[in-house]
Amino acid sequence: MKRSKGPTIDRGLLRLLTQGVRARAFPMASAWVAHGGRVIGQASVGGASVRTRFDVASLTKPMVVVTQAMRGVSEGWLDLERPIADDLPPFVTPYTLLAHRAGLPAWKDLVAALPPPREPGSAHARYAIDALVRQAAREADPTRGAEAQVVYSDLGYILLGRWLEERHSRSLATMTPAGSYRPLSARRARSIPSCGWCAWRGREVQGEVHDPNAWVMGGVAGHAGVFASAAEVGQWALGLERADAEGRAFSGIDPEVVRWFWDPRHRVGDATWVVGWDTPSPGASSAGRTVSANAVGHLGFTGTSVWIDRAERLVVVLLTNRVALGASAQVRLKAFRPAFHDGVRALIAPRAARRGE
Repeated sequence: MKRSKGPTIDRGLLRLLTQGVRARAFPMASAWVAHGGRVIGQASVGGASVRTRFDVASLTKPMVVVTQAMRGVSEGWLDLERPIADDLPPFVTPYTLLAHRAGLPAWKDLVAALPPPREPGSAHARYAIDALVRQAAREADPTRGAEAQVVYSDLGYILLGRWLEERHSRSLATMTPAGSYRPLSARRARSIPSCGWCAWRGREVQGEVHDPNAWVMGGVAGHAGVFASAAEVGQWALGLERADAEGRAFSGIDPEVVRWFWDPRHRVGDATWVVGWDTPSPGASSAGRTVSANAVGHLGFTGTSVWIDRAERLVVVLLTNRVALGASAQVRLKAFRPAFHDGVRALIAPRAARRGE
């Protein structure tokens, strides 16, 4: 997609990202911004470019699994309320898994639980992990009294990803709208930002998925595994935003389906999750102080995020490799993110005023 005519915000984005490097929130980063349905700015630091592919971690969930679910509802082959398997509890449906309401635990060390031989990507490993995740689903309790629980769960998306693979008789790697699931070639791996030292593997992780559970599954999972650039994430997010705002179908997805997935009425109690997407935490959002209440977004453990402010028609992608600096960078990135989003809005304000918005 062509960038909007007129002044861009590239220099301002570069300044904001440089502040993040100086604060040691990350060593490398790329940012991409669209406003009013048009790309208006992009920048990178630390030797990256807007085309540099990062391990986007949990952005895999909305980019692949949720996008496939949206397409399935649009095309009529996916019933969100139908149990996904006869041997699992009836409350384990695409809807409860997408909305993190099936009662599965947030995380489990599948690498440690895997019986030997622990050969990543082997049929033995995938079969054993399937069994572990399905057992967790059988033991799940989605309620606390009469109130539904919302527990953000990697295991739920691993289960849903495997179900999609079985449903389509093909790998999730062929369903991704951008980037790649597969471990990259040695030549291409060198161009991927490092994710730092991995205790499970006993080496630096570069060009292969950071998440250990996705790694032992061969790099293909419903919760992590995509490598994508800021431009790739941005164009995917902008397609959904334009479907919502302009009524344009995107990649086979009906605009009304996008709006239904993003409807804030799906939220339960104090939880911020809708169907496959997060929404702002009042007064404490990673998307900044002035993000609108009906915005949707998602974060990734490696230091990645995408936020779509529906009211402002603003799409902001931030990809970093904060994990390369160790656990301490997580706190610094948590402080940097809202300031970054506030800074992006400050950059846009004079531009919008010139256009009479």
